[in-house]
Amino acid sequence: MDKSDLKRVAKPSKVRRILGYTPEVRTVRQAEDEVNRMSSRLVDAMGIPGNPSHIPAAAGPCSAVDPDFTTYYFVDHPWALWEADADDFDTAMDNLRSRLPGMGWRITKDGPMNSIARNPEIMAVHTTSGHRVAIRALKTRSSGLKPQISVTLVSPCYQAPEGTDLSRA
Repeated sequence: MDKSDLKRVAKPSKVRRILGYTPEVRTVRQAEDEVNRMSSRLVDAMGIPGNPSHIPAAAGPCSAVDPDFTTYYFVDHPWALWEADADDFDTAMDNLRSRLPGMGWRITKDGPMNSIARNPEIMAVHTTSGHRVAIRALKTRSSGLKPQISVTLVSPCYQAPEGTDLSRA
């Protein structure tokens, strides 16, 4: 056996120590569907007209414990609200500030981004599921890019059911 055949997956006790929790066993499809539903609720909570990008959530390696993407994974869903009027961005962010706590989110940051434009940013963690979200109202963008509300929603790490081939998930 050469070294390329060795998998670099942390043992369960080390996984818990590294992550601070024991990953739930869940199929990739279930985890992706949950993240897509959460994203849809975030669009509704913004309460402004616009078109969300249609990029579906996707699984990726939980690199801290399984860089080879064989057993543990997380789901990432970066998307944006396009064709929204930049004048409505403050309304969207205000709506999120008031609605996220009632949806189970704890806001961990609410203020300007650390950038020249100082666009507003809200970061939050879902108190029961552990999902994290970063929402940025990009009213001012460089190179003539159109304004958008940028959202990145990330799940906690999950453990794939035994026998799952994550490279095909």
